[in-house]
Amino acid sequence: MHLSKEEQILLQHFNDMIQLSYQRGIPVYSQFAGLHETSLAYRAMDDFYHGSWQEGRQAVFSGGYPDAERRIICFLPEQGDCYIDNLDFPIACVRIKPVNKRFCDSLSHRDYLGTVMNLGLTRDQIGDILVRREEEDAYQVSTGYIFCKREKAELLTELTRIKHTTVVSEMISGEEFIWKPEFQEISGSVSSFRLDAVLSVAVKASRSQGLLLIQAGNVFLNGRCCTENAKKLAEGDVFSVRGYGKFIFEKISARSKKERYHIILKQYI
Repeated sequence: MHLSKEEQILLQHFNDMIQLSYQRGIPVYSQFAGLHETSLAYRAMDDFYHGSWQEGRQAVFSGGYPDAERRIICFLPEQGDCYIDNLDFPIACVRIKPVNKRFCDSLSHRDYLGTVMNLGLTRDQIGDILVRREEEDAYQVSTGYIFCKREKAELLTELTRIKHTTVVSEMISGEEFIWKPEFQEISGSVSSFRLDAVLSVAVKASRSQGLLLIQAGNVFLNGRCCTENAKKLAEGDVFSVRGYGKFIFEKISARSKKERYHIILKQYI
């Protein structure tokens, strides 16, 4: 796969971190990485260990909560004598709530991200931004949860306004953050479990359109960029498509008389 100059620089950066961890026998943490950056980190690990490495042993990934898309990577020494869990990662969570429940905007992910970027933070210092719409005292309010590098949390707690809404910001512990993802169910039929066939059901497009997404490097299967349209999926596989969202390949029903399988996907919303 051809890499741009920026991708080559990032790949070399990951290689340097792996070398540093290996040579000094210490854990080395990256900045927050999105799906594409994480895929390059996988590639760097494959190159260094010749494909023989294990997640959880030579590298640990965390975004501050299960199912996080943007994650920090901790590269570990080959000896595997370092134990790292989520609490070891330099990640903080900042909760942002409107002060006046009656007079507040319905804030979106874009509203939170724009405000954060205006503080001078870079994208690799920020993890996932989650927005939960909750009912409080008969009013619908938008509460934001921003994951960030720990040293940047204090800056975020100084936020007092997003758009026209006055807010209060505070850092919370992992025990205070409880996130239950919501899904919508998508069903359809396929002749096989090839990625391009399943993708056509997920994004409601033809297989040829799905193939273009795959070839463009816009599809990530279980965290890795996948450009193999004939890749077979199994129940429980997670895939993301740029511009369309994140999906779980949930269930396969028995083959019909027309030699097709009924499948169910769950899309994160």
